[in-house]
Amino acid sequence: MKTIEKVLEDFLREQKARLKPKTYRGYKSAIELFKDYLNGYAYLGLDEEDSQTFDELYNKEGKEFCQIFEYDKIDSFQISEFLGYFMIRKVMGSKELMKTVVRVMRRFAKWMREKDYINEEKYEMLDGTIDDFKDDLPKVVELSDLIYEYTQYAPPVDFTDTVEGYFTVVKIQPGKLWLEDYSGQEEKIGPVSVSDEISSLCKEGWTLSLKLGKTKKGWQILESGNVYPE
Repeated sequence: MKTIEKVLEDFLREQKARLKPKTYRGYKSAIELFKDYLNGYAYLGLDEEDSQTFDELYNKEGKEFCQIFEYDKIDSFQISEFLGYFMIRKVMGSKELMKTVVRVMRRFAKWMREKDYINEEKYEMLDGTIDDFKDDLPKVVELSDLIYEYTQYAPPVDFTDTVEGYFTVVKIQPGKLWLEDYSGQEEKIGPVSVSDEISSLCKEGWTLSLKLGKTKKGWQILESGNVYPE
């Protein structure tokens, strides 16, 4: 088997031969981001034996995850964490970047199947995971921007209480959201006043990073962070 690093290099080399320079730059950026994720975070999901191997080679020889492990370590969990966590929280890229990354990962999964690096069952799992993010990933970036802009122009009011954290959207009406603490330990919060544009784009099950203030008329968003798909 080849290492992950070698497989990624082979993929890019073949894409460079067939793509226009501008399109290839998007492919290269996406694969470099995926490699950054794997080298920085994928070791956290290793079993005890692989963790020991990683620690030894990383500490003694300075080798990264993609240099140590072979391509069989690329699975749907890694794809999901890359798209649903790393790209949102660590990269915070634009809508266009998100679309490019999803497109490249889909092509990469298909390429791995064509090269017989993965079987049809694993390919379908990878492709299904990528498909789950195809529409939502650009939308959560857009929603995050909309909520931030909304908080900047919200009129100042007096608050009787404030809460801060990660909240899951459990109910949506035009201009209103109902939320639950992501940990499930707090009672439902709502209605939270938002614009009609925000409520129309938001989906139940998505997680929002927010600071909320309670007023006499209900809850209002004071500060906002990232939005995560379900």
